[in-house]
Amino acid sequence: MVVAVSGVALAIAKRPPPPFILGGFVWAGFAVAAAGLAGVAIALTDHPPRDPLHIVYGLLAIAVVPGAALIARGRPGSSQAVVWAIAGIVFVILVLRLFQTAG
Repeated sequence: MVVAVSGVALAIAKRPPPPFILGGFVWAGFAVAAAGLAGVAIALTDHPPRDPLHIVYGLLAIAVVPGAALIARGRPGSSQAVVWAIAGIVFVILVLRLFQTAG
């Protein structure tokens, strides 16, 4: 959430994202991927999630960071900030939906 808010603030200020913003996104992506691996283990050994959309939201959340990196690559600094700000907002929404659909 902090990384997403920082990304939005940078986009409004039209400043390029510093490395800590990009690093924050990478760590958040790793955290969601690790949670997804744990979820796969639980689904295989205990029970699958009650809402099948949980799987879709998880896959989309994992894809946000590399997708934003591909889109932001080669753009000027202020445009990169906008891409990362949008990615941060989408990421937060997907993680909130993951919490709502977990079961």
